[in-house]
Amino acid sequence: MFGMVKSSLDNSMKNDIETIIGNNTVIKGEINGSGNLRVDGLVEGGVNVSGCVIVGENGQIKGDVSADEMIISGSVEGNVTTDNCLSIYSTGQLTGDVKVGSLKIEEGGSFQGRSEMNFKPADPAFAE
Repeated sequence: MFGMVKSSLDNSMKNDIETIIGNNTVIKGEINGSGNLRVDGLVEGGVNVSGCVIVGENGQIKGDVSADEMIISGSVEGNVTTDNCLSIYSTGQLTGDVKVGSLKIEEGGSFQGRSEMNFKPADPAFAE
């Protein structure tokens, strides 16, 4: 079941990815931008994007990440802040503190650090 969700999410995001850091690529420095970013290589430095950051199974980020959403199948060493969801798949590893809208960890995924959920006020339409 989870594999189907993962595949459909990965497939829907492929068309919307603006930047891809390939398997044999090393980026040293800060990445800033809008849109979605996929990391299959190594990023040594901070990442700050307004879209989704996807870390592929061979991808690595060594630095803090700030994004709207993040999906980890590789490894991340650094603090992560997302406005929405942080998903760690079964092959994913995250070492660092997180401040997120929601956190999903698939069985086998690894998270070492502290977590804090962003407070979102209740929808007034559902208030009593």
